[in-house]
Amino acid sequence: MIIKCVIACSNASGEPDLYFVKVRCKESQYEEGDHYRKAENQAIEDGYEEPFVSFDENDSAGRALCKLCEWSSIPTYRCPQQKVEESQLTEVMQ
Repeated sequence: MIIKCVIACSNASGEPDLYFVKVRCKESQYEEGDHYRKAENQAIEDGYEEPFVSFDENDSAGRALCKLCEWSSIPTYRCPQQKVEESQLTEVMQ
């Protein structure tokens, strides 16, 4: 699934700004909030600064903010694959 995210933050000049990003993630990652972490990490990589207030297209405020963007020009980033703990592997293999 691809989720549109909007982050209220500061740009590199310290001015209030909005950062728009699309995140590809699994439903389980979405439910855990991993899409927010990926969006925020990408904002940092692109020169934006904390503090962050993050929204996605399914939040009421996020829906309104998403209307401010032309999404066809926004890149999509993938959530990292979930790490499997060694104890989980042992349980699966038994």
